[in-house]
Amino acid sequence: MKAVILSLLVVLVAPVLQVAVVNGSALPGGGPDVVLIGVVALAPLLRPRPEARGLPERGAAGGGAEAFLGFAAGLAADIAPPADHTIGRLALVLCLAGWACTRLTSGATAGRRAVVATAVALGAALAGGVLAALLDGTPWGTALAPAALAWTAGLAALVTAALALLPRRRSFGRVRRPRDRPRDPYAPGRRLA
Repeated sequence: MKAVILSLLVVLVAPVLQVAVVNGSALPGGGPDVVLIGVVALAPLLRPRPEARGLPERGAAGGGAEAFLGFAAGLAADIAPPADHTIGRLALVLCLAGWACTRLTSGATAGRRAVVATAVALGAALAGGVLAALLDGTPWGTALAPAALAWTAGLAALVTAALALLPRRRSFGRVRRPRDRPRDPYAPGRRLA
């Protein structure tokens, strides 16, 4: 439930934060892509744990919720004013970034998550820059600014590692009994024959 609320915040707040704060600030070399950082950091949290679904750790399929998060956040960033670029470009790039994060298992260490988040954020930022240069006529130096790529990749690694270190509940408040312990026949509410 917390991941769904955080996903809504990424979709609704991150584009506003990008336009109002990051684009207006005078960071050296350009600012980070806050929407991309949010998608890359939250995508592994949306994937259910493989052992909860009865699937093996490596062969678990997925990608629906993460790709949808990327698409929704990208579309929100596409239509956020000033929408002076091709609509759908960011939605495509962030959808692919969310899908790429499905390759990361939810049981991975914080270091592995940070490495994968850095690689996915860097690849998505490069793909977004190339599409901006080809589709919108943005100058190559502006579309692929090395400082902006470094800001995005570095912050994606930090935010992903921080979220990976947060404890994650499995049962949403209910205490689960171990499977090896027998049921209590005298538990409250249980009918005795």
